Amino acid sequence: MFTKFHRCVLGLSVAFAVLGAARGAAQSNNPAIRLDSVPTGLAPLGVAIAVPASVGSFLQAYVAVANSGDNSVGVLRLSLDQNTPGPKALAPLASINGIPAPYAVTACGGNLVAVTSPSDNSVRVIQLPDGNILGTARSAAQPYAAVCFREAGTGKTKLAVSYFGDSSLIVFDPDMLAVTATIPGVPGSRAFHGIAVSANSTTSQVAWVAGTDANVVTVVDLLRATVLTRIAVAHPTAIITSGDGPEAGMVVASAANNNVTCYNRDTLQVLPGYEKFVNITNPQDLVSTGSGWFVTMGGQDSVWRYYGEPPSTIPGIPGAAALAFTSFNFKPNFSDTAVLVTSTKSNSVFLIQQQPVLPAQFGIANGASFGSWAAPGSLVSAFLSTGVTQPSYAPSVPLPSTIGGFTISAGGALNSSATSGWTYSGGAPASLLYIGPTQVNLQIPPAVAPGTSVPVQIRKPDGSTLLATVTVAAAAPGIFTVLMNGQGQGAVLNQDNGRNGDPKVLVGVNPAARGSVIQIFATGAGDTTPALAAGEAAPTGGNPLVLTKVQPTVTIGGKNAKVQFSGMAPGFVGLWQINAEVPQDVTPGGAVPLVITAAGAQGNTVTIAVQ
Repeated sequence: MFTKFHRCVLGLSVAFAVLGAARGAAQSNNPAIRLDSVPTGLAPLGVAIAVPASVGSFLQAYVAVANSGDNSVGVLRLSLDQNTPGPKALAPLASINGIPAPYAVTACGGNLVAVTSPSDNSVRVIQLPDGNILGTARSAAQPYAAVCFREAGTGKTKLAVSYFGDSSLIVFDPDMLAVTATIPGVPGSRAFHGIAVSANSTTSQVAWVAGTDANVVTVVDLLRATVLTRIAVAHPTAIITSGDGPEAGMVVASAANNNVTCYNRDTLQVLPGYEKFVNITNPQDLVSTGSGWFVTMGGQDSVWRYYGEPPSTIPGIPGAAALAFTSFNFKPNFSDTAVLVTSTKSNSVFLIQQQPVLPAQFGIANGASFGSWAAPGSLVSAFLSTGVTQPSYAPSVPLPSTIGGFTISAGGALNSSATSGWTYSGGAPASLLYIGPTQVNLQIPPAVAPGTSVPVQIRKPDGSTLLATVTVAAAAPGIFTVLMNGQGQGAVLNQDNGRNGDPKVLVGVNPAARGSVIQIFATGAGDTTPALAAGEAAPTGGNPLVLTKVQPTVTIGGKNAKVQFSGMAPGFVGLWQINAEVPQDVTPGGAVPLVITAAGAQGNTVTIAVQ
């Protein structure tokens, strides 16, 4: 059933232009990240990053990956132009073959890494990127976890290896792989980063070793080669250091308790601040970076992340195993941390990096709900100081792409550099409805593809430009309201074309009968059939009807309402009309909630009167 659009709501398609205030798009506490992957060998496990040096503005690091499934160590290049805040590049370089089932990898300074092979009881020191094996040690049984550290007092690089089969910790001089200390009675770790070393002073240095199957963390004095104490931890896995001085901590992941705990290095007391590090499924590896904390979870295809509230997960990493990271701290707003994750199921390495801070020189929001999402062809509002004193409206349809010297483009691409900042290219001209002193109303071009950071550029009459981004989804339902703020009484007509509710008292006047059909006016429908050009109105009189490709779901009072029509309101641009039947079992009232959901996106909750 299609009920003719009633002209008494004509103002709704442009009324959002004269809002006195608007709610900006919600901001997340978590910085945006970028996820890329490159192939490596079969079943990659441990990974480490070696940073030899930087040359001019170009920093180049090498990555070693333990490919346990094909007895190789993959070598990758990680590079970054320090003058460009763009994404870092990760590319495969070579494969070092003939290393039986390599497990863990640790960086040993410069371009050296150490690789453990528990299957043949060996530890190898390898020079990157050429892959020269500088030495091989076979001192005990089943070496799994290993870490290179600087010896307190001397500053010399040493290598500590945990032997699972012999319950011992052996310290090597990595240059010749000569044993410098053997500490028995240290239950072995099977974690990728199951050893952490912290210097208390120039005469004291401790290693914490996660005895994975022994349910104990052993604290070892490396300089005296003695066991100091043991801490009961259920199935400990990764251990890393955190902080310096009196509050220096040792952070331990417990695969059995599904949590992460921090202990004071000296007193062994549990430190506060890790209360949110719980309900982490089977944590296996752990790093702390400038982009937050990252934890891999055994058997999961995602990585747990904490960077303020709330904790989140990064999906799409099949069989996430080991972690490694390096930081680049050169200029503000640069992507300063690279986190690597091995993916055992996809035989690849994923690069997680923080995106540069995107431009936000004005606010932009859904024109009806003032939420943060838009859709192709939807109406949105941009909030900025325009410099005009008198408002200007589009004189007719099709809507123009210029009003009063203002032009807007959406879509296209954003690029950045340290010298020129953000630059914008491409995009499609947006159709304009209104220019006011603090607000611009426009239609997102129907041709704009969905994306999480779609750029929008406003060009003022004086030639200056402003940039911002908006999330564009397949559908972004926003219902217009009588108060024009996205709240309260919805812009809804009853079956007799009378306005539901009353703008003076807002609720309880002229209710819709249960079983009757109401007309709901919104924006954010997305693609249509037939397609409409930018700024084009749906044909007056509804010939033909312009239908939405996405079929919405409507609930009234929590009950599903039968949708009889979903299309663009005849004679208007970007105005979505939905005809829905009020369910017979809805509890009547003056402010019954109404919600539209489309393509997985739920719009704002408004109210209608029902009798």
